[in-house]
Amino acid sequence: MHTFSKVLTGTLLALSIHSAFAGDVEHNTQAFLDVLNAGTGKPMEQLTPKDARAVLVGAQSGVKLTLPKADVSEKTIQVDGQPLSLTIVRPAGAKDELPVFMFFHGGGWVLGDFPTHERLVRDLVVGSGAAAVFVNYTP
Repeated sequence: MHTFSKVLTGTLLALSIHSAFAGDVEHNTQAFLDVLNAGTGKPMEQLTPKDARAVLVGAQSGVKLTLPKADVSEKTIQVDGQPLSLTIVRPAGAKDELPVFMFFHGGGWVLGDFPTHERLVRDLVVGSGAAAVFVNYTP
């Protein structure tokens, strides 16, 4: 038990030190969290997929951001005879061949789409200099 007490004491000390030096939450992040916390609806797991998607879109619509400059295009390819929609994001004005990364967003194939992840994808493209291929799931 003595070892457990030392570990617990060390952990609590580390947490208190971290809290004392932690900065404020970035203002755009705080605005987004404020919108999420203002909701009074049902928990997501109790909603239909359509209604859950609307909650995610609505939560993000409350915060307006300036998107980083990038060139965005759409392409549809065939996979096993089925259409698959892709959104391609390249650094603004890039004409040469670029490294590329595939972006598969979370959301359990239920929530999210390119507009809900656009800022993140653009940030990754601008920061890396690579192109992104965003796979659009079919709801």
